[in-house]
Amino acid sequence: MTQASRVTHQALRNTPCGVLIFDQNGTIRWLNPALETLLGLKADQLVGQDREQFPFTTHRGLFKGEGIMHLFGSGVEQDRWLLCSVEQREDADPEIHTIKYFQDITELVRLQEENQRLKQQVEELAITDELTGLANRQSLTRALNAQVARSRRYQNPLSLAVIQLLDSRDQAPIPNEIILEVSRYLRDRLRWVDLIARWDHSQFIIILPETSLPHGSELMDKVLGDFSQLSLPAQFATDALALRFGLAEWHKGQDARLLMKQALTNLAENSAASGHS
Repeated sequence: MTQASRVTHQALRNTPCGVLIFDQNGTIRWLNPALETLLGLKADQLVGQDREQFPFTTHRGLFKGEGIMHLFGSGVEQDRWLLCSVEQREDADPEIHTIKYFQDITELVRLQEENQRLKQQVEELAITDELTGLANRQSLTRALNAQVARSRRYQNPLSLAVIQLLDSRDQAPIPNEIILEVSRYLRDRLRWVDLIARWDHSQFIIILPETSLPHGSELMDKVLGDFSQLSLPAQFATDALALRFGLAEWHKGQDARLLMKQALTNLAENSAASGHS
């Protein structure tokens, strides 16, 4: 080791960031204790290694250029991220051709991931019902406006169903556990193209694209006809539950508000005819 090399190594030994030195042939010549700790490897395992015969697969990022290096651990909690910057030496010492500096940014990366996860949760909460995970009012309104605009442009059939869950025992309100099971029941029986939303505590609205009134009525009759198969937790099991629906088909000149109003009117008429207010 030359005098210049010894001086450089001594200066870098106690720096808090990891330091790795390559010679002009791309062979590792030295690393400081901080990098040993970051990598979980000892200097004698790395010194003398080059890219071609490097034995540590998960650490091959040491030979890459500037940027973020991801070290995979035995579990997600053991993963680490290092930010690498590179200094090229053009002096006469062949043993110090490239110096790489590694900063541990693991906590920063994890904070960014957590922030992204929380942001996604907020975005999902903004368009989904907290209890059921179905679309909420805001999401339903936006989707219905889009579907009405599409039908207006292409003259495609479009129907809207309003489903009301009723309890003849007049419980107010119906327990959340029942609402959740009914939402799952409805979701399992609808087509993938249909959008179901929870509109009120025990009221659901379903957008039925490419669906005429007769076809929508057939679908709703099947949904209601299978309702007796609904399985509830023992403490909530009852024969007092029933579904009623109101169905409306979009017609030229209607907007989303008028289509919704017609479906709600039809629901009220169907409920009254069945003896429910």
